[in-house]
Amino acid sequence: MAKIPEASRRRLTLLAALLASFKGERLTSIQMQKMTGVDRALIRKDISLLGYKGGVSNGYKAQELLDAIRAALSLPLPGQKRFCCIAGLGKLGAALMQCGIFDESPFKIVAGFDSRVNRTEVLSADFPLYPAAKMETVIPQAGIEFAILAVEDDQAKLMADRLATSGVRGIVNFTGQILEAPEGVAVENVSPLLALNNICARVSGNAVERKPTNVG
Repeated sequence: MAKIPEASRRRLTLLAALLASFKGERLTSIQMQKMTGVDRALIRKDISLLGYKGGVSNGYKAQELLDAIRAALSLPLPGQKRFCCIAGLGKLGAALMQCGIFDESPFKIVAGFDSRVNRTEVLSADFPLYPAAKMETVIPQAGIEFAILAVEDDQAKLMADRLATSGVRGIVNFTGQILEAPEGVAVENVSPLLALNNICARVSGNAVERKPTNVG
């Protein structure tokens, strides 16, 4: 199988998430284009990198394609759990902790950390909360692979470095700082501001500028 470029990995990961909830037996590249917003020719090229040969004139078998993507990208299989933590228990971290978004996912939050001891004492969660000073001990003991970073911007790099030193393999960075990946650690920068800039860039050539109007 050919090496899969990062851009293709991202598109295939998105496709896998959509296929996991797809109800039909087959789907075409035209359907996938509508689902993902990615040109169908590019989708077919990405799928060809998997070494998957199941495509025919009337489309792809959805489950077979999903299995091929999961195998090629080492995505979690149904029933598997990958352990995660939240670093930073301010308003954002507390909201992520309580929103339930992870409940039906393969990713299980098993610990929360904050440099302010009082935050770990006043918050309640379905998993243990620890002072940040215990990360280096708790993370390897709990088998935590991934971290969600939700600290203040000025703490982002320091906390990311500590997470890496503690054995975390990947960090989802929700802070406003764009982080370089520590050695041996994958970082996904997903700040809402970065996402809005990406959206702005995507739609800038397709929409007429809208000026605010007074309401009321």
